[in-house]
Amino acid sequence: MEREIVVDIKDVSKEYESQSGKVPVLENVSISINKGEFVGIVGDSGSGKTTLLNLIGGMDCVSSGSITVAGDVISDFDDKQRTIYRRKRVGFIFQDYNLINELTVYENIILPFQLKKKECKEDLIDKFLVKLKLEEKKNAFPMQLSGGEQQRAAILRALLCEPDIILADEPTGNLDSKNTQMVVGLLRYFSEHMGKTILFVTHNMALTSGCSRVIAVKDGKVVKG
Repeated sequence: MEREIVVDIKDVSKEYESQSGKVPVLENVSISINKGEFVGIVGDSGSGKTTLLNLIGGMDCVSSGSITVAGDVISDFDDKQRTIYRRKRVGFIFQDYNLINELTVYENIILPFQLKKKECKEDLIDKFLVKLKLEEKKNAFPMQLSGGEQQRAAILRALLCEPDIILADEPTGNLDSKNTQMVVGLLRYFSEHMGKTILFVTHNMALTSGCSRVIAVKDGKVVKG
């Protein structure tokens, strides 16, 4: 059976203006990502991997080429359309967690449901709070959590609202080795058992051993994947 393509990137280039002229960051990148894949994106600092993630997430615009996500050509979206796309169809996991300090763990997790005006899946939230050993932290505030606990809460917030894709940008960068392995294991679990499509950016090739595929970016070009 042919697998469903969720992300289709065709001949994408990205360049920025500088005082000395245009600076290319990505050059003629073409990638297809299937539904349910757990894709590692690796490359040195400045290679273009985070720019690629930002383009897929609708946080930046292509200079040329096209990006299609779940059937929609998001590279043609205007600012308003990109904002709606980010809010309703993309789950973001960042290195710095980005939890709202004034909200409890539970309130942070349900925030995407409220923004999307979707029914909150209480049973599923409680199930994964237990699985992620956060059940006793449900009513705690982010500043009362360890870094690993904050990242696990951020992962639940990104994953449970059923986005088309999950973009994880160096999500283990602030974690120790134990929590790093836990986070990577969680991402793999959600991909394998819940069919989530996850793009995992890291500079550490060793962390991609559990990925279904690895894409390597070097000097703005895809050299593997």
